[in-house]
Amino acid sequence: MFNPKFAIISAVTNGTIAVAVNCEHGSLEMLAAGGTQALASFMSTGVTARIVQHFSPIKNKFTSYFFGSLIPALATFAISYGSHTLNGTPELLESCIAPVTISYTTSYVTNFITRRGYLLPGNYPSKD
Repeated sequence: MFNPKFAIISAVTNGTIAVAVNCEHGSLEMLAAGGTQALASFMSTGVTARIVQHFSPIKNKFTSYFFGSLIPALATFAISYGSHTLNGTPELLESCIAPVTISYTTSYVTNFITRRGYLLPGNYPSKD
């Protein structure tokens, strides 16, 4: 139910972006925003990578790719927005744009790879 490899990559990437967009608000605020985003990205990506793979077996490609990218992106937005709201991040929406965009686009790639039989989770439905 959780993919730590994708989660770590996401945490480092999105945490760094949140630090950069909040750099004008002082060291404490930018580091808090980066740490908040890193934690939110780690948790959400670990789960959303598996959500994408849930939609991969759908035979209709449009449905598989559409919902396999939309649902994880919405989940990422909710987690990121909620975390930054609790944190009091000054640039709230700006801190959420990159993680949501990255989630949406990388979901297509994850779905593509999964539909071709690579990096399948242990409980992925077999074609038998």
